[in-house]
Amino acid sequence: MKKIVIKSVLAISCFSLCLISCGKEEIPYFDSQYNAVRFNSTNEYDAETDIFKGNYSFLENPFDEYGEYELPLVLVGNVSAEDRTVNYVINVEETTAPENSYEITAAVIPANSLKGTIKIRLFNTDEIQNGASYKLYIQLKESSTLGLGPKEYITATLSWNSNIIAPPATERYLWMTYNSLIKSSLAPTSSSTTAYSSNALKTIVTALDWDDWDDMTAHPDQPQRPTYFTYKYLANYRLFVTDKSYEAYAAKLADYLKKYQKEHPDAPLVHNEGNLKGQIIEARTY
Repeated sequence: MKKIVIKSVLAISCFSLCLISCGKEEIPYFDSQYNAVRFNSTNEYDAETDIFKGNYSFLENPFDEYGEYELPLVLVGNVSAEDRTVNYVINVEETTAPENSYEITAAVIPANSLKGTIKIRLFNTDEIQNGASYKLYIQLKESSTLGLGPKEYITATLSWNSNIIAPPATERYLWMTYNSLIKSSLAPTSSSTTAYSSNALKTIVTALDWDDWDDMTAHPDQPQRPTYFTYKYLANYRLFVTDKSYEAYAAKLADYLKKYQKEHPDAPLVHNEGNLKGQIIEARTY
């Protein structure tokens, strides 16, 4: 009886080992064929849309012939001893930039590096100088040496104009400041970007004289934390929480808008983008 039991146990053990071995053979061990490329999830990555959103403005260098922007890439896998070209495609249905308004000068993962870039030259056209805004819509594409990373990280848009540059999508406390000042259906403490328009931001900057929030020396009375001074046009919301000073700023913005709209009844300030596009800009009330 014992012999039968022992033989049964041995048979089950052998069968289990065979299953484990077969399973191991089916595991795709990591090698060069699984190398992939994706956009980097830096501050510009917008988690609401799963798109890397780059922005460039000629606002502070209006006489430059062109500007240059680099979309950041990340290698998923093993580095190579040679440069690897990254394939991409321009989504012409989503792109609003004319073909002669940009030039892609490189798209590469350099040798022995886990990071790369798509380098783009952006031309300062007459249309840009007169207020136009261009958008380039890029999607990564497989090549013989590089596959694609997760679908959430293979699309990017790049916009350029002469407008004020929006804060990075991930800087939630800056977006809370914006939403605490601009009237919308969002909560005052929301960090959503959906109600943003560059016209509204320029109105805030003009009304409140905000253009130096990235300068610690200009605000010596504020907490000297680098994270508070990441963007020049909006203060960090955490500076307002204790004394609720955002209420006073919103009131000052309301006074500016009331005066402006009264002086320009036929050309009021309106949102030029976002889900409030075409609507008159209003300050939030408390």
